[in-house]
Amino acid sequence: MFSTVFIMECRRLLWCFSFLVIGASSSAIQMLFNTEDLKNIEFGHEYPRHGLLLLHWFAGHVFISETEDIQLDFNPERRDYGFRYYKPPQNVQNMALPQLDASLDRVYYSVGSLGSEDIRTQLPPYVTQEFYNSNDNPRNDVDRIVVRVHKSNPTIADKVYVTESVKGGAGRFDLNKTYEISSKLLKQVQILQKPIDVLQALASGMFGQLDSNATLSDDPRLKLSKEELLNHLKHNEKRLKTIFEQPGVRWLLSLAGYDIDGRYEIHKQIWLCSTDESDRPGEPSSDPKTMCEGQNPVKIEVKSTSDGYAKLIWSGIPKNILQQEASIVLFSSDTASVLETFEILSGRESGSTGTFVALSNGLHPRLITYSFGTGHGFIGLHYSVIWRGMQFDAANRVIPTEISGYNASLQLYTVQGYACARLYIKKSFTDWKDVFQNSWVGFYTSEKDAVKNYQYYQWVTKFEEADDEDETKEYLIYQYQSSMSIGPGVQARFLFSRGTPGYFSRCDVSFCWP
Repeated sequence: MFSTVFIMECRRLLWCFSFLVIGASSSAIQMLFNTEDLKNIEFGHEYPRHGLLLLHWFAGHVFISETEDIQLDFNPERRDYGFRYYKPPQNVQNMALPQLDASLDRVYYSVGSLGSEDIRTQLPPYVTQEFYNSNDNPRNDVDRIVVRVHKSNPTIADKVYVTESVKGGAGRFDLNKTYEISSKLLKQVQILQKPIDVLQALASGMFGQLDSNATLSDDPRLKLSKEELLNHLKHNEKRLKTIFEQPGVRWLLSLAGYDIDGRYEIHKQIWLCSTDESDRPGEPSSDPKTMCEGQNPVKIEVKSTSDGYAKLIWSGIPKNILQQEASIVLFSSDTASVLETFEILSGRESGSTGTFVALSNGLHPRLITYSFGTGHGFIGLHYSVIWRGMQFDAANRVIPTEISGYNASLQLYTVQGYACARLYIKKSFTDWKDVFQNSWVGFYTSEKDAVKNYQYYQWVTKFEEADDEDETKEYLIYQYQSSMSIGPGVQARFLFSRGTPGYFSRCDVSFCWP
């Protein structure tokens, strides 16, 4: 009897000790309250790290309520924007994030692993450009954002963390480089995305238009001294303007202590700028000879023609690059070495051209220059990659659209230039085939087309189930590929019908190809 009581007491004490250890691990995580706090950490602070860029993007996709709840405008459970389920490894000392009790209505999701094509293609170019253009630098894919969300409602987060992955750590994060982001800091990053007239601020103290829910104290720019404002305008802004298009990104990097000078030196090397261009006074040139004299970043991207082929679009190519027989080349992926097609720019700073390459996920455009010389024992033309654009995303970076009233959503995407639909079904929605027995998806050339004027359609119950590796933890995925070419304006509609598709039908959700 005594031994039984003793064992039970030991178990109780062990359970309490384990709880305290988990609590200690959680409480040891430092919270960051404002942009000033970002200066004291390493997260995304130098090329080619992408952490601060990722934080800027994330803040633009959340709404913070009066009760400090963080409402996401996407569903991480569905793998929107490349979010993935994260479970802290067990039996590991110094865990960065505490284990979550099974009875707790919480779960982790992480984003930012650019090594995965399915993830990086869903994020915007300014977040991924450093990854593509850093020549396999081991520091170009270490930054992550982790959200702790309600398991019963994964669009509500109660904690946001920034962290750094451990090399070879099998999903581990570095405890010493893990920080919690407060809702106040997220608000500050959001405010930085709103314009402010620096010259007007210096002249009159009137600091631009702020969000109606913000107060003057929320904007970290208003706390800067005159000297700090001038430094941003004349130094930081000048160096970052041709690297990052978004003013909010440039403000965040400036206020967070990003290594702007170091990044600018790399920028000059990439674009073959002269060594003294950063010190030249005056405004950027309206007719720049080099990128460093310009006003906007280079853009190289893949879009769709009207008949499902890849369309190359470029702008901002500086003259010194154009003079070196510059071309845009297209590859099937970022690792492919055999090109699909190319376009000689012939001095064109901007433009677009259609190709006969079927539009597909992962297509990768690159800006190259040719030169005549020797290499590897051969004499002839050699090319150098100047800049790598972003890979094409099959869904054009548009997340699935909810089907109102149901645990299901629909997404328009393309495979080899054809319009396709992807249906996400929550695994708890077990009777979906009965509920959607008379539901169908129609493909239209325009949002103006009447319901009955579809080009192709398929009953939802006849969609094919995706491969296991495409499934999420909580969703089943079903797909259908039509014989209709994808193109601007093409629309997919989810409809309920009482008979022949197109007649007596009600459209529940629709969206157009951008």
